[in-house]
Amino acid sequence: MKVLKDVKPTGEQLTVIQDTREGPFVIRGAAGSGKTTTALYRLKTTVRFWQRRHRDGYLEGPIRVLVLTYNRTLRGYVAALAEDQVVGKDVELEIKTFAKWAYGYVGKPPIVDGEAKIHELGSKLPLPHDFLFDEVQYVLGRFPVNSLEAYIGCDRKGRGRSPQMPDPLRRRLLDEVIYPYAAWKRSRNYSDWNDVATAMINADAGPYHVVVIDESQDFSANQVRAVLAQLASDHTITFVLDGAQRIYPQRFYWSEIGLTIGSRNSKQLSVNFRNTVEIARFAAALLKTVEVTDDSSLPNFDSCTEHGPKPLVIQGRFSKQMDWLITYLETLDEEDDVVILHAKGGGWFDEVRARLNKAGLSYAELSGNSVWPAGPPYIGLSTMNSVKGLEFDHVIVVGLNQETMPHGAEEGDSVRDAHLRLLAMAAGRARKTLAVSFKPTEASDLVACFDPNTFDVVTP
Repeated sequence: MKVLKDVKPTGEQLTVIQDTREGPFVIRGAAGSGKTTTALYRLKTTVRFWQRRHRDGYLEGPIRVLVLTYNRTLRGYVAALAEDQVVGKDVELEIKTFAKWAYGYVGKPPIVDGEAKIHELGSKLPLPHDFLFDEVQYVLGRFPVNSLEAYIGCDRKGRGRSPQMPDPLRRRLLDEVIYPYAAWKRSRNYSDWNDVATAMINADAGPYHVVVIDESQDFSANQVRAVLAQLASDHTITFVLDGAQRIYPQRFYWSEIGLTIGSRNSKQLSVNFRNTVEIARFAAALLKTVEVTDDSSLPNFDSCTEHGPKPLVIQGRFSKQMDWLITYLETLDEEDDVVILHAKGGGWFDEVRARLNKAGLSYAELSGNSVWPAGPPYIGLSTMNSVKGLEFDHVIVVGLNQETMPHGAEEGDSVRDAHLRLLAMAAGRARKTLAVSFKPTEASDLVACFDPNTFDVVTP
C-alpha cells in the first residue's frame, strides 16, 4: 500500500523545515495539511545541523534521534520516509511507539489492564461507565504521582462539558478509585501504562539530540515529561499535533511540563492538501458541536484545491451494505488504495473478510501492524483509531451503529465529543472518496451530526 512520499514543500512548510533552532517546536494543522511530512523533512535538516556539530567536534559519540508515533500502524507508515531522511554512520535512529520505547527501559514490568478494577472501585460514583475509566486515565496521565491532589480545582478544558466534575466528585474519584487502584497495583506488583510513563521520567535512556513526536495531542503529560527527561542539554524536539483529532483524554498545558510555546517556536499549517472540498466539508460538519481548544484545527475546505464526488451515506441491512461495498470496490482504479474502517476490530470484521474472500479481493490487516504492507495498492482493514495519521485514496466506514459507539446523549458529553472527533478524523483520511454505511434502525446518533448538504444517500 502507499506510504508517505517525497513531495515538494510549500512556502509555509519551508519556514518550518528550515528552522533548525534548538529547543521545542510545535507544528499545528488540520487533517490533510502535511504536518507529519513537514516534521520529517524538518527532521532531515535538524539532523544535518547536528551532523555539522559532530564533525566540528562539538559532540562526542553518535547523534541520537528518536521518532515517536501514536500507534504501531502509524509507526510502520512513517518509517520508510523517516529512514530516508536520516542517513549517516554518525546517526542512531529509533522509530517506535511510546510504549515500545519506554517498556524496555523501565525493566519490562508485568502490565495489568486495570479497567475492570477501576469500574469495580468506581461503581458507587454517579458517572457513566466509559467516562469513569477515561477520567481516571486523564488524571493519571496528566499529573505526576506526587501531585495528584492538583486534580482538585484544575481546569479540565478539553474533557467536554458533560458529565460535570465538581470538586466534591473529584475528591471522591481520588479517594474511592484512584488511590485504592494504586494500592491494589502495589500489593500485586502490577504496573499499567501510566506507571510505565512515570517510571520512564527517572529512567536512563538518553541523551537524545533530535526528537519528533507525531500526533502528540494523544500523548499524556507524563509521557511527554518522560521524553523531555531523556533529552540532551542541547537538543531539538518537534511536536506534531491537532487537538481536533484528539481521541484520548490527554489535554494539558505546555507550562505544566516546563515548556514555553509561542509564535516564535510554533507554526500553524493552513492548506489542506489531502482532501477534496467535498470530503473536508463533510468532516468539518461533524465537529460543529465539539468543544474547541486552542490547539484544535478544523478541516479547512476553503484551502482545498481539488473537487470530487460528495461522500456517500449507505443505508441498509449489513448484508446490503456488503453487497454495495463489493460492487463499489470493483469500480475503483486498481492503482488506488482503499481502507475499510470499523469502530471496533476483531470479530466485527468477520463478515467483511468473508465477503472480500468470496469476491477474490485481497486485503491486509492494518490495525497494530508495525510493518506497513508493501506491494501494490490493495484493501486495508482497520479500526478507526489505528488510521490516525494515515491517508488513503478511498475510505469506507462500515457498521456505524449505536452498539459499537455508545455515549451520552447530551451535547458536550465527553465520550460523544471523542466519538465525533474519531469519526471526523477517519473521514479526513480520504483523498478521493468517502463512504459511511449503517443500518437505519440501529444507527449511531452521531449520524444526526451529518450535514445533509454534504453527502448523497444510497439505499442498496
